[in-house]
Amino acid sequence: MAHLREKDGNYYAEFYDPNRSPTRKWRTLRCNDKQVARQRLAKLERKEARGEFDPWKENTPHEGLTISQAVEKFLRYRREVRGVREKTIRNYQYTLESFADSISVSLNVEYVDGDQIRGFLDRDDLSQTSRDTYYRQLDTFFGWCKSESIVEDNPMENVTRPGVPEHPAEYLTPDQLEHLLDTIRNDAEENSPQVGEGEVLWIIDVIKFAAYTGLRRGEICDLRWGAVDLENGFLTVEGTDDFNTKTGKSARIPLVEEVETLLRRKESERTRSNPRDHVFTGANSGSLYPDYLSHRFRHYRKMADLPDDISFHSLRHTCASMLVMGGVPLHTVKEMLRHSTIEVTKRYAHLAPEIFKDQIQKGISTSLGEIDD
Repeated sequence: MAHLREKDGNYYAEFYDPNRSPTRKWRTLRCNDKQVARQRLAKLERKEARGEFDPWKENTPHEGLTISQAVEKFLRYRREVRGVREKTIRNYQYTLESFADSISVSLNVEYVDGDQIRGFLDRDDLSQTSRDTYYRQLDTFFGWCKSESIVEDNPMENVTRPGVPEHPAEYLTPDQLEHLLDTIRNDAEENSPQVGEGEVLWIIDVIKFAAYTGLRRGEICDLRWGAVDLENGFLTVEGTDDFNTKTGKSARIPLVEEVETLLRRKESERTRSNPRDHVFTGANSGSLYPDYLSHRFRHYRKMADLPDDISFHSLRHTCASMLVMGGVPLHTVKEMLRHSTIEVTKRYAHLAPEIFKDQIQKGISTSLGEIDD
């Protein structure tokens, strides 16, 4: 027989058996929420009835996997089974180990509750963005624990997602993009011959390519000619010995006319045909590094007097904004930009409300016409 007891705001299970010594045994339920405590008490009673738990012998809060052991097992699964990138593994490891340290690494993961998670997420030293990131990582971890039957109940079900403040994606309008490119051309012209064209104009092709394809900075710097298929109008984004894509997956990206023209010109300028050669190079045909690319972009962004929050990554947002304002459906934009979810793509929906209204009206009208027929 067991009863729920409360002391100093915390709940305990009190077990009674007149044939045992002592006749009463207390076990902490590791929570201060009465409803959760009742659920945990019922779970212990079921285990006791099945002979899986003896309150007089076992230290309940530490039976099974500890939070630290569960984290180690989860990271191994993500690395070896799911093939997740090492950078992502390290991010999960930092968050989960920090959470484990905030409670007790030796605590049975089964006894982690919503209050402990909320306490971890509500720390004053975390930004709202960090809170949301940590929430998502903890949610993935505990979801996996439940799927593996390591925990019976997912404590994240009692935790409200913090959410990220809505910040509209920063992008360049077509006029701003052209102004930026003109600024670079004018700078090269005004400083010639002190500054050669090879030291300046290389970045124009890179900026155009980024804005018209939506590729990420690292993907552009690592792009090889072997991944470019001009005959069919596609390029393949994939990892190499020196670079891993963000998702770890490869993807085929269609080349619009402007990009095909740019790449055909660059192909005609090649002095050799090694498929491992990089498509884009830096000043005077030197190697192009991501940090250097961002540095030079900031230089010209300031020179063009564009907003401070515009970065090289904004060119990816620029591509998305042009597609949306051009009437491309959000699901197509998602595939082009390789967004993880449609929710990411929806950040751009406000850019073309009339277009989406027209598409919806067209869809309804077409359906009604078929019904009328």
